Amino acid sequence: QLDLLYTWCQYELTVRHRAVRHITLYRGVNRIGDHEVLGETEHGNPIILLNNLSSFTASRDRAGEFGDYILCADIPMQKILYHYGLMPDRLQGEGEFLVIGGVVEVNLST
Repeated sequence: QLDLLYTWCQYELTVRHRAVRHITLYRGVNRIGDHEVLGETEHGNPIILLNNLSSFTASRDRAGEFGDYILCADIPMQKILYHYGLMPDRLQGEGEFLVIGGVVEVNLST
């Protein structure tokens, strides 16, 4: 039941990070063109449309293992469906965060 997972995750994030509204997460990609680029900010950062569910990590180094470029984004806490600390001994591999899709500004680096 995804609705129960989401509710539980949001509760745990609220308890663990009371005053935090966004978390900086990273995603490794090989081509920014694999994402739908909607435009740019005044600083030249791409604004992209994420898939319905995207995998991110809190570790920049880990994200670098999954692509030539690293997307860095401040993800609103409400967009996090799952995080690796939610279920001990389950889905711990990459320190994964599952993020609900939508429009997000990213910094692109190598």
